Amino acid sequence: MPDRAQPRPARLAVVVNPTADRGRGRGDGARTLALLREAGHHVLDLSAPNAPLALENARDAVASGMQVDALVVVGGDGMVHLGVNAVAGTGIPLGVVAAGTGNDFAAALDLPVHDVPAAVEILLDALSARRAGTGGVRVVDAARAEPLDAHLAPRPGRGRWFCGVLSAGLDAAVNAHANALTWPRGSAKYVRAVASELARFRPYGYRITADLAPGTAPDMPDVAHPFVWTSPGTLVAVANGYRFGGGVQIAPDARIDDGLLDLVTAGPLTRLGAARIFPGMYQGKHVHHPAVDLRNVTSVLLEATDAGRPPPPAFADGERISHLPVRVTVVPGALHVLDGRVTGSPPA
Repeated sequence: MPDRAQPRPARLAVVVNPTADRGRGRGDGARTLALLREAGHHVLDLSAPNAPLALENARDAVASGMQVDALVVVGGDGMVHLGVNAVAGTGIPLGVVAAGTGNDFAAALDLPVHDVPAAVEILLDALSARRAGTGGVRVVDAARAEPLDAHLAPRPGRGRWFCGVLSAGLDAAVNAHANALTWPRGSAKYVRAVASELARFRPYGYRITADLAPGTAPDMPDVAHPFVWTSPGTLVAVANGYRFGGGVQIAPDARIDDGLLDLVTAGPLTRLGAARIFPGMYQGKHVHHPAVDLRNVTSVLLEATDAGRPPPPAFADGERISHLPVRVTVVPGALHVLDGRVTGSPPA
């Protein structure tokens, strides 16, 4: 790595997923820890045998008096999800060393993937810029998913942050199926899960109530406009980032820093119809299908109805959230991400 002016050493909490990228995560984590320590920073390895304990460690480090300057996660989108749930809304920045199978969040921010030295270089440049007050942090949106009870009241302690995509249709059923498979590895597991879920697919029943983004209604350009969709459906996704599942471009125009969510729905399709649109989702071609609808929203309530089969549990960033109903709300600027390529005044 090139020489750089040495700032005051930062206190960095690091969480590693040793099983990321088919078991190569342990080596990527060791290299990350070594490079950060070689740069003179104080590194706390908060890795744990399981994700709940790792999240507890990370939250404790952020919320306690440890004076952590940043949380760094090493792994895929599951580790990013863990990191977001530790730091969103706190102002503590998140550093990402993308070393998983999907790496969709890293793709949204154009961060290095499967390149530990390059990823750490960006982190070190960011830490130097933060100390000098010249940048180093990219401010992006996060979304809050709140599982609700039958009376649409929040279920205490169940709310979760996410930064990518929440899915609650056939895409979520595929996610759940893929998570349960032990073979094959990588993206091939997702393909196998698609084939299995399509074989038993029937449309699900939904009621979706959303606040459309201001400017959506020509007669009320500065007012959030209500939208209700009650229908059998195939796909339901609420996207902060543009892709999920290791490259599925569910919302090709979604931006992670525009203060909006992209609501993607597809009405009732036959098994053959669903099978025809799935391959094109990797390039975002499904948005041209007449059954697919995209809308910019700021919040959305997802409920199950008897208009079709009960929808599967919602998943966000590849992690299970809850059965419906679930309310999703965007929180602009809730997440600070270390990025040495960013210049300018640091966020307040």
